[in-house]
Parts: sequence; structure tokens; C-alpha cells
Amino acid sequence: MNAVARRAHAPRLLLVEGNDALRRGLQLLLTGQGYQVHAFSRIMRALADPLVMTASHLVIDHVLPEADGVEALNLLQLHGWSGRAVLMTTSYTANLRRTALRAGFAAILPKPFSDASLIEALHGEPAAT
Repeated sequence: MNAVARRAHAPRLLLVEGNDALRRGLQLLLTGQGYQVHAFSRIMRALADPLVMTASHLVIDHVLPEADGVEALNLLQLHGWSGRAVLMTTSYTANLRRTALRAGFAAILPKPFSDASLIEALHGEPAAT
């Protein structure tokens, strides 16, 4: 299978991260892991893209300009999105974890996190401790 065919069959992933450098780094990492990455700095820009609803995975920062990550997941769900969601945060607390899990996040990653932790969270595997 050639590169174009592989890319066409790659799982689609929505990445929402306000920090340009981090978003680009994550986009490169996730593309290298075989995902078709659709990267945005704001959730409202993501919602304007019809391909977003076909994404099987979401990686999103907790702190965003228009809505926090939990609110953003709720917006996506209201528009019909369902898939595996991972929340990234610099302000990890037990309360945020409970709230995020209740909202439908499969994993919450405190920043900084390892590349392996993110990949494991996306695959549904427990992160190494």
C-alpha cells in the first residue's frame, strides 16, 4: 500500500491546542504514529470543519480561548461527535479528573507528559507509572 492509500485509511484525529509550538509538535508526533491529524488552536474553528465529525480520536488542551476542554467535548458531543477523547492539562486535580471522566474523556494527561503516555492513552492502554 502506498503512502497516499495508507493516509486515506489512517484514523482521523482532532487536535485542539492553543500553543502553536506544542500543537505543531503533537501534530508531527501523531502523524508519525499513523493518524490523519486535523489541528486547530480554537474549538470554534474545529467545529466549522465538517471533517471533524469523522474523527475517531480527540486530543485537547484543558485551557482554550473559547471554552475549556470539557466544555469543548460537550460541544462536539452536541454536534454528534463520539470517539476516544484525551484531555491535556497543566492544572491536574482530582476534581478535574472526575469532571473530565464524567464528561466522557478516556484519559487525562498532566503536562508535561511523555509521547508514550499520549500514544497509550489514545490506544486505550494504561500509561506506565
